[in-house]
Amino acid sequence: MKTVSCLSLSGGQGKTSVSLLLGRLLADRGQKVLMVDADPQANLTFYLGHDVKANEPTLLEVLKRQVETADGIYPLTAANLFLIPADEGLHKAQEYLAAG
Repeated sequence: MKTVSCLSLSGGQGKTSVSLLLGRLLADRGQKVLMVDADPQANLTFYLGHDVKANEPTLLEVLKRQVETADGIYPLTAANLFLIPADEGLHKAQEYLAAG
């Protein structure tokens, strides 16, 4: 398993765009791709067309171990593409992780 991360503390640098395009390219080439949206703005989740339903686990519940990781992974309409989504509640992750 290979891991690629697009990280920066500053906004507006293209992290979401690079992640989206790279993930789709790899999936189109037959690689199974798990995308993890770790931004409370949840733009990657939105751009991938995933609508987070009420009581549906997101990255926050996975990080808090309220659900098994597998229960936070959703298949997308594109072949080979999967997502652990974010929503606005993800801003609480910083508090949770700092209290660790």
